[in-house]
Amino acid sequence: MSANELPDEPWDSDVAHLLQQSMTHVRQLFLSGDVSPVAVTRAALDRIESNERLGAFAQVDRDGALKAAAASEDRYRRSVSRGPLDGITISVKDIIAAEGLQWEAGSAVLSGQRAAHDAAAVATLRREGAVIVGKTALDEFALTTTGPVLNPVSEDLTAGGSSCGSAVAVRTGMSFADLATDTGGSVRIPAHCCHVTGLKPTRSLLPLDGVLPLAHSLDHLGIITRTVEDSAVVLGGLLTGGSPVDVRSIPAPTDLRIGVPTNLRFHGTRAEGEYWRSVQALESLGMRRVDVTLPDLDVVADVHQAILRTEMRGYHAGRFGRSENRYGPGLHEFIWGQPTVTAGQYLQAQRVRAELAGAVSKQLGTCAVLALPTLLVDIPSAGQYEIDLDGMPTFATSAMVRLTALFDHTGHPAVTVPLNTGSHNAFDSIQLVAGYFDDAFLLAFGQFCQQLLQDAR
Repeated sequence: MSANELPDEPWDSDVAHLLQQSMTHVRQLFLSGDVSPVAVTRAALDRIESNERLGAFAQVDRDGALKAAAASEDRYRRSVSRGPLDGITISVKDIIAAEGLQWEAGSAVLSGQRAAHDAAAVATLRREGAVIVGKTALDEFALTTTGPVLNPVSEDLTAGGSSCGSAVAVRTGMSFADLATDTGGSVRIPAHCCHVTGLKPTRSLLPLDGVLPLAHSLDHLGIITRTVEDSAVVLGGLLTGGSPVDVRSIPAPTDLRIGVPTNLRFHGTRAEGEYWRSVQALESLGMRRVDVTLPDLDVVADVHQAILRTEMRGYHAGRFGRSENRYGPGLHEFIWGQPTVTAGQYLQAQRVRAELAGAVSKQLGTCAVLALPTLLVDIPSAGQYEIDLDGMPTFATSAMVRLTALFDHTGHPAVTVPLNTGSHNAFDSIQLVAGYFDDAFLLAFGQFCQQLLQDAR
């Protein structure tokens, strides 16, 4: 399958084509009465069914979705719409609770478990009128980045992880957005691999109530959409029920400085070329490049492993015991098959983590945003579990989270933005990072860049 080619559409194309449009455009059609939420929801459900082989969904809630869509349609008919998310189809990563639906986190350990209540963020989406179409697939307990689903952009490449089903669902129009999680890069990495937008907001901005933990001090709730504009719509709905971020808040390009690291070390020629092409595209808009220095990524990797393993082991031992016969081999080995991290090592990792946060904030004081790659390696092949880093075989997940994990530790907001959605050069993207709670500016900046570059083409 070629880069940007999507599966065949056996349904009514007059409605189906809207599954690739922006939420704002579709909502305007709802408001005008030209299109109904039920028709769009049916098209999304049909698309899920016809693309079952991709493996994006762990469970589809057809009856619940159609009931919610009918209620939304009635509100539009009576001119009492709840806001920008009313009638919009959204999927939820199966590590987040949605009442009545499975809550298995991709693991046999939780086989058959259903959520008694909505997670706080899911409850907000429902109050805003969103149509929850189902639960998306993920790596077991969101640990790895290799992904158990097929990448619709290029099936010979991984879809990324752990929010692999989330990115595939959004990429193919099965949902307009997906509510997911990011602990080491699990929103931004599959967004890059599937060429969609992945937002990890400032830590604690979105509530984690009703989300199964991977590592409690690193977990973030995140959003995957096709465009930055749509991410702004969803974040606005989750926070206030208000309007999306206004791109007019962005200064003229010549007043913007982008921080570009001088100490990046790539381990893939394609990844390096894609990144510098994206930086040059931003500079072509008149933005000024500022050299910055990121923390030592070897230090970040050591801190990440120490905190992740300690917090995972504590959670799983307390809730499940060892469960040797039910964990997948990769998860079991990561939790139980490695030496225990001592209390002193864990506390030292947390101290270093605070230093990393300070170092990133200092660099952000010199520029509007950091402009970074998402991956320092080429996107791995589907099923590839090792990557060669300068002659050393390395677990693919460790190689892929090498840069993204930094911002789960520091808590800064970060978004992966595809910059050429209409091009066959399918993987040009940029990871943008801003200061704490500057999420609105980050999204406005990303939307500004995305729109201007598309207009230029």
